[in-house]
Amino acid sequence: MKPISTSISNFSNLISAGYLYVDKTESIYNMVSEPFGQYFFSRPRRFGKSLTVSTLEAIFEGKKELFEGLFIYDTDYSWEQFPIIHFDFGRSDSSTASNLEEWLKLELTDMAENHDVKISGSTPALMLGELIKALYNKYSKGVVILVDEYDRPVTNNLEDGKGIKQISRVMESFYQIIKGYEAMERFVFLTGITKLSQVSVFSKLNNLVDISRSDKYSELVGYTSAELEKYFGEYMEPAASKNECSKAEIFDKLAYWYDGFKFSFEGAKVYNPVSIGRFFTENYEFRNYWYATATPVILVNLAKKQKITLQSINDIYVTDISLNSFDITALADNDADSLTVTQLLLQTGYLTLGEKDPNNNMQAYRLVYPNREVQMSFEMNLASVYMGRSIAEINTIASNLQKAAYNGNADEMIAILKGVFASIPYGIQLKYEKYYQSLLYLVFKMCGMDVRAEEQTSIGRIDATLDIGNIIYIIECKLDKTAQEAMNQIEDKDYFGKYAVSFEENKRVIGLGISFSTDKNVRNIDDYIIREF
Repeated sequence: MKPISTSISNFSNLISAGYLYVDKTESIYNMVSEPFGQYFFSRPRRFGKSLTVSTLEAIFEGKKELFEGLFIYDTDYSWEQFPIIHFDFGRSDSSTASNLEEWLKLELTDMAENHDVKISGSTPALMLGELIKALYNKYSKGVVILVDEYDRPVTNNLEDGKGIKQISRVMESFYQIIKGYEAMERFVFLTGITKLSQVSVFSKLNNLVDISRSDKYSELVGYTSAELEKYFGEYMEPAASKNECSKAEIFDKLAYWYDGFKFSFEGAKVYNPVSIGRFFTENYEFRNYWYATATPVILVNLAKKQKITLQSINDIYVTDISLNSFDITALADNDADSLTVTQLLLQTGYLTLGEKDPNNNMQAYRLVYPNREVQMSFEMNLASVYMGRSIAEINTIASNLQKAAYNGNADEMIAILKGVFASIPYGIQLKYEKYYQSLLYLVFKMCGMDVRAEEQTSIGRIDATLDIGNIIYIIECKLDKTAQEAMNQIEDKDYFGKYAVSFEENKRVIGLGISFSTDKNVRNIDDYIIREF
């Protein structure tokens, strides 16, 4: 079995050291075999974008020997060497516009020295133009431009309204040069997390072909089910042994945890490559590796600001038109709307394309969580922001709450929940019922319990249903009303009738009517009623 690495993103190093490489060169060949090409490609973090850029670099350096055994090796590709300009904005200092300009100047100067050419110019944009021209004249062939994490300077500064505008101006003039020197370019490839927009800072790059949602390139990064079986087949037997299950069950569990990313309307679903790699290298354990790669807190802060609840995520749809109108810089404004935030969740991989909306005349698709791992990551971080608690604290609360719920100790459950709400700073509390419902749902989700929000009955919707052990909890919440009103709703609408079969299975059904008060002297659970049906 070839060793697996999730930390090496340099193609030459990966191949030379003998690590496993899932062959993506057929898709890459489709791009590089054209005499000219200018592409843009967006994917979530840790999905193989940098490795793709590095693979392109090795191809344009003419390193055919590294590709032996891969699809492109036996094609008619010429393996001609080209001068390359490669920027990795993941390494940049973009904390301020001046720091970003200084970094760009140093990078451009180093590239010029490496090619023994002279460049001048007072700004990074002017220097880039000089470098393209100098390389074109020296080698008498088009220049290859590779840009990794093109949007990092912008996404890193979204919470700095003033700074983002200055950085945007630097980036706008810089990217404008790439389009201006198109006649001297053999190949251009930009990659990042957020989608290329036809407005704002990236409008100057509207000549690039956006392949982010192309069915043809839906498998360029990430692993398909066929690739998982082909390249990781030897690892399945020890994985099955470790988890005391069959190989077929391992495939099913891997799909449940890490599959489900869909980036084009008709394209294939793919697995997160880093999560798959870490599963096989970290003792075959099903864990939330996505969270360990650092979730951008700005996402959940924006979700909270726009009052996006877990229930509302179930009803989000996106159209092709809305995707094309996305502007990342709008998130720096205080009036960024919820649609912009949900589109960012889509582009960063927390939501993905689900089923098509049959009732919409336009191309519209529901947004869904890709898999269990991503759902856990988002909900844990949203809970942390909503509750003002660390992830470690939330896990402790969840453990205690799970124990109380399993034992049928509803009074202890309420006491724990009161402690949660009592510690939430007043400044981050929101005075609407869905906020409290979402918090309850989030806390129960963190417990690993089967909790369902807004579950429908024949005459209503149950705020939350909790199924644990031999107990089903029916929970109804009211804001600035009485717990009796909440319990009356459970009884009057016969919510417990939905679980009549549970009585026959000797399951207990417990109703919880909970009232929250926004009074400044309370701001917590004000009262509750417990009734076993």
